Amino acid sequence: MKDISRETGVTVATVSLVFKRSPQIPESTRRRVLGAAERLGYRKSPYISAHMSSRRKGKLPASSPVLAFVTAEPRTAKASAGEFDIAEAYFQGVSTRARERGYRVDRFSIPDSRASARRLGEILYARNVAGLLVAPLPEGWKTLDFPWERFPVVALGFTLEAPGLNRVSCDAFQVIVTAMERCYELGYRRIGLAMTGHADARVDRRWLAAYLMEQENRTDLDRLEPLLVGELSDRALSAWIGKQRPELLITPWGGTMVERLTSRGRAVPGDLGVVSLDCAAPDSPVTGIFQNRPRLGARAVDLLVGSIERNECGVPQFPNTLVVGGLWCPGNTLRGEGGGGPRTAVDAPPEGASRILSMREFSRRVGLHVSTVSLSLRGSPAVAEKTRVRVLREAERLGFRANPFVSRLMQARRRGRLPGQDPVLAFVTAFPSPQGWRRKSRIFAQYFAGARRRAEEKGFVLEEMWVPPGKGAGREVSRSLHQRSVQGVLLAPLPRAGAPLELVWEWFCVAGFGFTLNAPPIHRVANDHFSSMRTAVRECHRLGYRRIGLALSATASARVQYRWLASYLVQQRELPGIVALPPLIARRWTAEAVTRWMNENRPEVIIASSALLLLRWLESAGYTVPGDVGLVALGSPEPGEPLTGVHERAELLGERAADVLVGLVQRGQYGISNHPNTLLVDGIWNPGETVRPATAGRRAVHRP
Repeated sequence: MKDISRETGVTVATVSLVFKRSPQIPESTRRRVLGAAERLGYRKSPYISAHMSSRRKGKLPASSPVLAFVTAEPRTAKASAGEFDIAEAYFQGVSTRARERGYRVDRFSIPDSRASARRLGEILYARNVAGLLVAPLPEGWKTLDFPWERFPVVALGFTLEAPGLNRVSCDAFQVIVTAMERCYELGYRRIGLAMTGHADARVDRRWLAAYLMEQENRTDLDRLEPLLVGELSDRALSAWIGKQRPELLITPWGGTMVERLTSRGRAVPGDLGVVSLDCAAPDSPVTGIFQNRPRLGARAVDLLVGSIERNECGVPQFPNTLVVGGLWCPGNTLRGEGGGGPRTAVDAPPEGASRILSMREFSRRVGLHVSTVSLSLRGSPAVAEKTRVRVLREAERLGFRANPFVSRLMQARRRGRLPGQDPVLAFVTAFPSPQGWRRKSRIFAQYFAGARRRAEEKGFVLEEMWVPPGKGAGREVSRSLHQRSVQGVLLAPLPRAGAPLELVWEWFCVAGFGFTLNAPPIHRVANDHFSSMRTAVRECHRLGYRRIGLALSATASARVQYRWLASYLVQQRELPGIVALPPLIARRWTAEAVTRWMNENRPEVIIASSALLLLRWLESAGYTVPGDVGLVALGSPEPGEPLTGVHERAELLGERAADVLVGLVQRGQYGISNHPNTLLVDGIWNPGETVRPATAGRRAVHRP
């Protein structure tokens, strides 16, 4: 950076602001600096980035930039049943993480109506607020008139429907899946869902969708109609229980539900079990999910700070949704699961247990000077053997290891020059052959291209590494990567959902694509398959189609955790005039299976994952597309291609995955996280040429 400063005649601070995309720098200066950087072959040093990241921690200066935590009136802080303060729970995590990242947080409230939001925006802009965190809004507030273009923004939850912002939320879909799985394991087969429509809307309809999907997939579950009402009154609840006869209730308001049931003479869990989707605390007596909003608040700050550093203001062109799984808390409201059992939320090691301590923090813990600890770890004869052994023993006990990037930087500074080799990240594949992942899908190759490009922008090299089939192969590959000082591993999708992959996880920072790796839990980046299916169904509905079919192989459905199926089922309930067709989830994906399903259900348009193959089958069977039947592809068509569908923007997913992995490496977060994140990226609609509007008198095609 100093070389660029000398070349252009500006200060190092100006050069730094140019690379941070600061609007304070004139356009002419920015072009001059970037031109010099290109001529000189400049790339950001990951070693310096990691070093500066570690130095930023500590006491905040009075001039620290400010983040605004924006709430609305009437108070958004109370849960629907008034059980606990939601906004305050978010704020705890926001304030703590903001301080760690070098920011202060101030609270602001929209005082009376949505119209006053713009006035608040002008005030925040005048106060030079660096970024906004928007807390969940009250019922009926789906949008805000706000000067979004002036700030980097992250929304908490899904209550702000427009504009489409980056957001952070508990993984509402996975919350229901976890609850249903636990109840199923305990022997429950008549599982009911009871909530208001507003409560489900606050989580983007993902609770209801996951519930319908579980009923579809588990054939031995009794199919109960969920209770979804405007107000969950005692009368409506009693009538529904009498008609559906559930064995247990899944509800957002566990504590209130237990009180209502017991006050009317029903024993919990004797007569009815209760599972809460939103436990107030991890030690709640009500069995259910603890969403851990302080952690969500911390994640929102991380997402916002990334936007601030990239100077990304306003409504993003490609919004991201970061979702974090909830924690299952065994309480006393289900048969066979008492509160004395293991509590996932309490017994799990604290988050960040695998992170690298700073040398200063480790020195404080062992009660020695930083230089003494550094010399001990390097085996210097200047330190007494007794002291060296003590330091090494404490390092092993605390899981301490020096940050390799800071270590490399300090070694280089002692030699008087920066490291000459860019650090390496590994793109790990595990198909039967080294190039099998490329032949499986062009999307995988696009993942790699996007990830490699972003890694290089950040000063890293991304190299392919193949894990061959066979026991022990993963450990051999891990040993090879470890010997080469590879710090980060980016996992490509596996050949099939649930396929095993054995690596020495504690040696690496780990992130991956998609949901094919079931265990161990890792940080992931994926298309928002739920949102993509919603886009596909609604676009077909807008074009006039009413008999909208879904055709997937069982393998494809499992690879996305059945999120396509879940979204399809909930859209069938919501869109006016739509005919609810049974989806085809074929264990054997053949032309015969598809033709038989078409003849039985007469779809006007088919949404499918293997759309090109399906197109060939349809044309071979004598169908015209889109004349006889429309066709919509999930996950493959590029914008402008003739095949209509949802484009996943695979290269963008690769870039996002590289961002996630580099962040883990620079923060030294090695091993498997106890609380992994999933970054979801929306797809975009490609109109294509394989659909057409359905005419008013059109009838579905039926071929014998």
